[in-house]
Amino acid sequence: MPRIGAFVLETLTTGMYTNPLDTLREYVQNSFDAIREAERSGLLSNGAGRIEISVDEGSRNLTLRDNGTGILANNVNSRLVNIGMSSKSILADAGFRGIGRLAGIAYCRRLVFRTQSNGDFDISSVAFDCDELRQAMSPRMKQVKELADVINSYASVTTEKTRKKDHFLEVTMEGINEVGQSFLEWKKINTYLCQVAPVGLDMQSFHHAGTIHQWLRVHNIAVPAVSIIITSGSTNYQVFKPYRKLTYTTIREKHKIHVKGIRFFPENAGPDSPFWGWYAETNCPGTFGDDTVAGFRLRKANIGIGMADRMTEIFAEASESYARFNNYFMGEIHIQDSNIIPNARRDGFEDSHEWTAIWKSLVDFARERSREAHQLSQARNLDIERLVGPAEREIAAANKKRKTGLASKDEKSRVLEKIDSQIDKLDAAKKAERNESEQNEIDRVRKELQKTRQSIEHETTFVVQKLSASLDKKQRKIISEIIGILYDMLDEDSFEKARDAILAKYQVPDKENDR
Repeated sequence: MPRIGAFVLETLTTGMYTNPLDTLREYVQNSFDAIREAERSGLLSNGAGRIEISVDEGSRNLTLRDNGTGILANNVNSRLVNIGMSSKSILADAGFRGIGRLAGIAYCRRLVFRTQSNGDFDISSVAFDCDELRQAMSPRMKQVKELADVINSYASVTTEKTRKKDHFLEVTMEGINEVGQSFLEWKKINTYLCQVAPVGLDMQSFHHAGTIHQWLRVHNIAVPAVSIIITSGSTNYQVFKPYRKLTYTTIREKHKIHVKGIRFFPENAGPDSPFWGWYAETNCPGTFGDDTVAGFRLRKANIGIGMADRMTEIFAEASESYARFNNYFMGEIHIQDSNIIPNARRDGFEDSHEWTAIWKSLVDFARERSREAHQLSQARNLDIERLVGPAEREIAAANKKRKTGLASKDEKSRVLEKIDSQIDKLDAAKKAERNESEQNEIDRVRKELQKTRQSIEHETTFVVQKLSASLDKKQRKIISEIIGILYDMLDEDSFEKARDAILAKYQVPDKENDR
């Protein structure tokens, strides 16, 4: 039989995770799986799942407790002591490799698991002597011990009787060392968990949370979530996703980033779609200064995968120069395809045909968003003449069309889109460093654009309504259809000339209009 040395344990703990707090993500993930199983079995109602994290700075302890299914006493040894052997489903559960629970060994003196299953009157405990385990797996050891022998030597399993019927799993990191100092700082815990944990949006703080929830209801998409409460001294804090504000600032020069709305993609996504996402519609003045929201974030089962780094790689795949644009946006991409599996470190996904297909779709999406951000960036850097000139020409063109008559509702919509585009460019340009004179000129032209937009928006008469009354109904309809066809077939300049010629012959004279 193959023999496995204790050195492997180092790879499965400190070697597996880059951030000590990744350990907490593993425990939250395990609790989340137990809570979802409790919901599926009817032990908990949907939304009743709860994870409590208690920090005791004085004793340097951290405890995480959930109200999930717990573990039967007969299964505790196989579930909590065995390594890399999990009974979880690769399709239904977020964690399934059976190694995440070992992560805490690197950061504390003693790691203790306590659990009780519903209907079981035994509370089982598994304790790991982490100091001895770290010593045994140290590369400085002259003699390699077998992993199974080491685990048997420094793990103990005990059982105590109870009269109370309950279901829970509790993890305690006792005597947290200096390397694990972040486990004792609740603000750091919250900053980390709000980005990766399967929690919900704060409906009270985030104005657009309702928009996202409504879209999910309409599209019949369920996003699993759990309540996480952090307690430290007198602090009692619920963890929500970090999206809370309507205004942020850029990392440089502190320009304002305004969240104007929410966009979704694919717009026709449903419960069987491989993925879906949302992102904030903003003026894209630069990189978000708030690291917790900057960039698109990948999520599977609502658990964060790789922070913003993975999507930055996808933006770079679209073009190396586009990598920076990921952090011009904030949003989430939820992977729904059950065939797509997070890797062991949970900072990416295992290679598969399904993930490759989504990757390609996301590269196309990143390319579109990058071009959008680039265009707005160019607008901010335009000199005042090149900026104001096109806007004033658009004003003149729109006013002319309003005077001679819009061809149709479609043309009205396109005129409004062009005006909106100029307004966006002015708004973006105003974020750049400009003197007072230039700022005033931008404000003046913007007001003119807004005034013109309102005039076009309230326009309810089209060319056919301005034709001479001497024409019968059939003639007016034919002329209207001809103008519509010309609008569809000709370029803008040619259409203007053709329409002017038609109206000069058939439009109501100005005096008749005045009457």
